[in-house]
Amino acid sequence: MLRGDGMEQKVVEVPVSSEDLQRMLPEEFYSELMTLLREHGRIALRQDKIVSHETMDNRKELLVMSMRELRGLGFKLETPRNLQQRHVEALAKSWEERGLAASTIANRLSALRALSVWIGKEGMIQHAADFVRNPESVRRAQATTEDKSWTASGIDPEALIGMIEQYDWRVGLQIKLMKAFGLRRKEAVMFRPLKADLGLALRVRDGTKGGRERLVVVETAEQRAILDFAKSKVSHVNEHIGHPDLSLEQAIRRFNYVLERFGVTKRGLGVTSHGLRHQHLNDLYEKVAGVPSPVRSGSVTGELDRLTHDIARARVSQEAGHSRLAISSAYIGARTSAARTPEQKADWARIRELSAKGDVLSDADAAELGRMILKLNASLDAAAGSRQEEQERRDNVGRTVVGAAASLLK
Repeated sequence: MLRGDGMEQKVVEVPVSSEDLQRMLPEEFYSELMTLLREHGRIALRQDKIVSHETMDNRKELLVMSMRELRGLGFKLETPRNLQQRHVEALAKSWEERGLAASTIANRLSALRALSVWIGKEGMIQHAADFVRNPESVRRAQATTEDKSWTASGIDPEALIGMIEQYDWRVGLQIKLMKAFGLRRKEAVMFRPLKADLGLALRVRDGTKGGRERLVVVETAEQRAILDFAKSKVSHVNEHIGHPDLSLEQAIRRFNYVLERFGVTKRGLGVTSHGLRHQHLNDLYEKVAGVPSPVRSGSVTGELDRLTHDIARARVSQEAGHSRLAISSAYIGARTSAARTPEQKADWARIRELSAKGDVLSDADAAELGRMILKLNASLDAAAGSRQEEQERRDNVGRTVVGAAASLLK
């Protein structure tokens, strides 16, 4: 597992070599499992596409680990094709009792779900919650409740990045790219500026999660300056900004070492390099929506009209490299309704109480209910007026997004 730097964690607990994995399972069993992986491991389950080599490697390690554990629980399958629902239930129970994280259990069940499809038992594993006693143990929190940006921890990004850049210009440039374009660590380490620069946008391809390519709009002079500087540091189109004498694994290790040296860890300054990705995406939301993101503002965005909010989080999801709009909440938090004042809560409670009386409502009660409904209507009219003031800005935002997208497609 990667030490607390906030980046993607490998879902296996202890990395082991292929030879170690094979020794721990019967040779024929292991060989058949590897055959299934070679034939089906690169195919996504829900979409007609090819998954990355990293995803395939994770599937392999998770499946071998699960099969080893299953044997330890007393189930000695002769072949992977004999996997049954009771075996999955036994594994899930073991993981739950050991207190593994929801994401860990869900990832392991996802690998087993893939195996069940490969052996012709599609539908055997539906929802992760069906295999555990406590559904909460496999329910992943989607919306962040904490702003993980560097500025949220009182850190001046420019000052700290400047110091890191003086120590190691390559790592300094990598984290500059993370802040300017919302790149992940691996994407920044593997960044090839001459190949990525499309003029109006940046094509992010190398090191992406799941091999999903995306475009990031180049909108500011700062972004252009960082990109041009990166291009000046390489001599040919396929050259990346990492150290030429280091492998990818070594380059990532160097990246981690440099940031740890400057205290960029949860235990140090309380932030990680991934916080720069959060910084960029929360800043982007505020730029598009005109108000701080939900995680930065609490209930403020509850008063923002839905269209503007959706446009802003669509930009966030797109630049983050995710196809689902809901994923944006992992960076910007969840939108909440404006909090009611104690007076408003009391008014609503009284309206419900009076309305419940129906035909037995007295004249005095009817008069009170009428006054309260008028008061409610006045509040709604005031809110509508605020929304109308937002309309022109909302339309401008919409035109900007559509115009930028149209320019990229030309």
